[in-house]
Amino acid sequence: MPASLGFCAHRRAAFFLVLALAAEAVSAARPSKRSTTDPTQVSGKTFDFVVVGGGTAGLAVAARLAEWKTDIQVLVIEAGSDGTEFQDQITIPGMSYLKGLTQSTYDWNYQTTAQTNANNGVRTWPRGKGLGGSSAINGGFWCRGSQGEYDAWNTLQQGSGTTSPNDWGWDAMSTAMKKSETFTPMSADNANLMSVTHDPAAHGTSGPIQASYSSYQFSHLATWIPTMVNMGLPHVLDPANGTNVGVSFTPSIINPANGSRSDSNFGYIAPFAGTNLIILTGYQVTKINWKSTAKGAAVASGVSFSASAGQKEFTVNAGKEVILSGGTIGSPQILQVSGVGPTDLLNSLNIPTVVDLPGVGANLQDHYSVSLYMQATDNNTWYELKANQTLWDEQLAIWRASGTGMWTYWNEATAYPAMSHVMGSNLANWAAGIDVTAAVNSAAAPLDPTVQAGLKAQLDIVKQWASSPDIGQLELIFNMFGGGLGGIGIQFCLQHPFSRGNIRIQSPFTFDPPLINPNYLGSSYDLDIMRAAFKYVRQIIATAPMSTMLVGESGPGPSVSTDAQIDAYLQSTGVTEYHPIGSNSMMPLELGGVVNTSLVVYGTTNVRVVDMSVAPLHVAAHTMGTAYGIAEQAAEMIIAAYTVNNAGSGSSASASGASGNSPTGQPSSAGSSNSNNSASTPGTASSSMSTGTKIGIAAGAAVAALIALVALIMMRRKKNDRRDQIAPGTLGKDDPWYSEDMQMQPQPPYMTRHASNPSMDSTVLGASEHKAVEYDQQYYNPQVYNATSHDGHDYGQEYGSAQQYGDPSQYAPPSQYAPPSQYGAVHSNLSTADVTALQAPHSPVISPHSLIWMSLHSLDTSDTPFARILDRIRSLTLPDTY
Repeated sequence: MPASLGFCAHRRAAFFLVLALAAEAVSAARPSKRSTTDPTQVSGKTFDFVVVGGGTAGLAVAARLAEWKTDIQVLVIEAGSDGTEFQDQITIPGMSYLKGLTQSTYDWNYQTTAQTNANNGVRTWPRGKGLGGSSAINGGFWCRGSQGEYDAWNTLQQGSGTTSPNDWGWDAMSTAMKKSETFTPMSADNANLMSVTHDPAAHGTSGPIQASYSSYQFSHLATWIPTMVNMGLPHVLDPANGTNVGVSFTPSIINPANGSRSDSNFGYIAPFAGTNLIILTGYQVTKINWKSTAKGAAVASGVSFSASAGQKEFTVNAGKEVILSGGTIGSPQILQVSGVGPTDLLNSLNIPTVVDLPGVGANLQDHYSVSLYMQATDNNTWYELKANQTLWDEQLAIWRASGTGMWTYWNEATAYPAMSHVMGSNLANWAAGIDVTAAVNSAAAPLDPTVQAGLKAQLDIVKQWASSPDIGQLELIFNMFGGGLGGIGIQFCLQHPFSRGNIRIQSPFTFDPPLINPNYLGSSYDLDIMRAAFKYVRQIIATAPMSTMLVGESGPGPSVSTDAQIDAYLQSTGVTEYHPIGSNSMMPLELGGVVNTSLVVYGTTNVRVVDMSVAPLHVAAHTMGTAYGIAEQAAEMIIAAYTVNNAGSGSSASASGASGNSPTGQPSSAGSSNSNNSASTPGTASSSMSTGTKIGIAAGAAVAALIALVALIMMRRKKNDRRDQIAPGTLGKDDPWYSEDMQMQPQPPYMTRHASNPSMDSTVLGASEHKAVEYDQQYYNPQVYNATSHDGHDYGQEYGSAQQYGDPSQYAPPSQYAPPSQYGAVHSNLSTADVTALQAPHSPVISPHSLIWMSLHSLDTSDTPFARILDRIRSLTLPDTY
């Protein structure tokens, strides 16, 4: 073989060897889980990003940041549990309705204040408390608003408080929502039966969240689309394409592979294999801690957290940012107790003001929901499953065996009518009479002038939408669960309320829930819309083909007929549709905004809010898909902020640098750095090869790979000094996420070949393999091959060179002759062809290690980080040949 080919062969051998060793090292270091309930594992440590809340958006943004760079350390602090005690109720779709987690420990169990305009009633507000947040307990709807609704978010940013605002319109949000989604269409049989259509271009194909449809569809549902078309509503091709006014079936977060819920924990966290994301459960953040409270530039140093009121409080540091993902209730509460909010409120509770921000907790909006119930002509409804224990058990067995059956059912038959559909000829007069000023004045007090200005800007848009044929004013849901056997219902929900409420803390302690006032029906215009909706639903149930499968209305019944009676029903039975938004609105500061278009809190440099509280104006859709879109957009902005102008460093840009929006509305410097915020990013090391071009070309790839390998080894042996400062001994046996099943050492058959020295350092996998020649009695044992010794020959030739040593029949056939899998980690990814390629003359060809060592010792080590790596490599005692 020509010498040049020998060099190439050895280079290839070295390259594949290093890749195999690196793969084994990474596999051994992978933890089985990354959550802990032990606060001492993170207390006092510094993480690059501290995410407050492990819910829908919180887990999504945390996972994206951890995926970005392995040296970025991310901590999530979640008040609830990891959900293992509620596995079935989270995983099985139908459980959310028939055996749901509302009013359990996986629910915050919030309650509103008495609602003056809604029969003075107190409403419960379920919100998920645990990993996955509300995505783990909700009804599973996967939908998004219309193009005009998201474009309005951009319209509201056009104030003097922002410069070069980021794009939050339809194009940007649609792209972000697609990024989170993997869509599977409804089965052909069900789609034909239900008249369902799809637009594949409107959906994502490779995102973390699975979106599909229930495999079980009740026969009555087949009447939905034809009935609504007969009502004059358009049949929507696909509600995800930006045009959702009309009738359709909405997908659910169902994994079609097994019929289970696909929440943020399942989608974003379960597949994540890195060790740089830690999740602390069972601890609630009590406040943001401040390094500096300079006016207009407050800097958060981290957060404090505790298990419950009166328990020990711990702290953790944020090297770069604190990201609030506590939701529409939790995030404003944390800001307020931390001194960011309306000064009058903070002063009343003796909380020092860090940033006077009147919009924190204001602009609260929710979808108000009422239902009308009917009796079907048979009992083929979901209630039968609840009432029949035998059926319950049978269907549960079917679900466990195949992921199909009645337990996969979620409500998916929906419609979004415009006001023209609902009010008909009465719309023009009603819309003309809308007084925006009166609506502003109906909002929950107190109202700062900036908040009033922002509300007026919003309601000017909402008034225009009232007459628009392209914006849905109601959501209708046809569901198979009524008040008893054979009971079904139609839920009708206000999508764009004129009313506004607020969230205000009542003590300096986060363990005391805040006062939640959604101000339901505070504006008379909301009651007008709901009254018209009630009458519209009565028309639906009287329209064929739905009317043919109904006995009639069962609730409230025909006795409720006058406007006064209808209003009383609406005011007394209305509840949340579980979609609160807006309490930390993304709007200009002079419009009562709380965050800029980079989601950075005004007056701070490194506190962001990433959840539905930043949405300034509601959408005609369930909010989960939008929450994921916000998280995906936020992650991209954060990564950009710490990447711009930082080719060799991941830490020197400020939080708002990417967008050109500083918290005070002025462009911030992307080049400023803080040593406490640093997370190193290896630069490109330059070197020169003094031993000649030939060696440089032959060893280049192997050197790069070997450096990466040794860096991994160093991290394993020393536990990485930097990570010890940031995260608690990630692979230590005392860590809650440590698994005894981790492969911390080479496994048979490799170790059996090296059994003569069981004391070798098993954590330095690479070194143990490099020393293989020291055990050549084990590796080159002639009994394994032939009576003739193979002394002096590279073990990489054992299989490939068999025919050079005599009759192949004297040797074991390939299946017994150490196929790649039996070469252990060394040859674990080599094909037969690769092994054959390892054949090379032994003299005078330089061995792979000699070649690599000559290259390493000729490198320019003037670059200090690179020099440290090279010095570590050179310190290893390795043989000249295998």
